[in-house]
Amino acid sequence: MFCPNCGKQTPNAEAKFCASCGAPLPTGDGGAAPAASYAPPPGAAAPSGYHPGPMSGPVPERRGFLGWLVGLRLWQKILLGIVVFVVLVVALAMWATSGLDEPVKRHFAALRSGDVVAAYSELSVAARQATSLDDFKKMVAGAPALTHVTGTSFSTREVTNGVGHLAGNLELDNGGKYPIEIQLVKENGNWKILAYRQQSALSSPSSSP
Repeated sequence: MFCPNCGKQTPNAEAKFCASCGAPLPTGDGGAAPAASYAPPPGAAAPSGYHPGPMSGPVPERRGFLGWLVGLRLWQKILLGIVVFVVLVVALAMWATSGLDEPVKRHFAALRSGDVVAAYSELSVAARQATSLDDFKKMVAGAPALTHVTGTSFSTREVTNGVGHLAGNLELDNGGKYPIEIQLVKENGNWKILAYRQQSALSSPSSSP
């Protein structure tokens, strides 16, 4: 029988009091042995399945983006910075020139359909003040290729000090190309054509319509 007070065993199963501490002993089944706890001695390996309690020590930190970034070598950080810079420059250029060729497409589509007034409306206020509608009609009549444009192909798209610049070719319905430079400005949030001229330094169309 085990004493519920001190845990000592009393050989006499009929004893009513603990021989060690004098505490009353339970009657009936002689008492159950107290649950024994086990802790491995210092330096000894713990048996399989033994869990002494919550794990001690720092919990490994989960690596996120910042952890990955900090772990990069110096040359990798420099390379990453260059790539990010280039991407930002390209994105900024695309944003700045977005919609730059839209009034140009409308302008030449109107000339192709014979609607000179609609084409004239795509010019900026400054361009209309410098060139009357009658003068514009004369200019178009003197350059018949402008009324045969089926598409555009610009190799240069840029905006400098609020002025847009396009340079490239107008694609003609006879397969020829009309090299052109176009300047644009924004009015009320919309691009308008300020001026354009044929690039004489480039090759002219093989044939004119």
